[in-house]
Amino acid sequence: MNETKSPRAATGTWALPLLALAPLAAIGVLADQTSTLWNAISWVLWALSALSVAVEWATVLRRGMRRSAQWGMCILVHAVMAWQLIALLNQG
Repeated sequence: MNETKSPRAATGTWALPLLALAPLAAIGVLADQTSTLWNAISWVLWALSALSVAVEWATVLRRGMRRSAQWGMCILVHAVMAWQLIALLNQG
């Protein structure tokens, strides 16, 4: 039998880490920066995003990443993660 995979199934999409970072950015803009609860939630969201980035990299290492759009999303995810990490470290 001839099995085919769709391009999306063959490589990571990098969308899940961005979805985890979106509420983190909203919390940073809308919430009180000194609140302990929001700070804890922000760290949890950042950790979930880091975990999903690790999953995406595992997918890339197993199957490869062939399209330039996926590399663009990868760079975007890492830039947003670094920006959010710097913002979280500056809160403390």
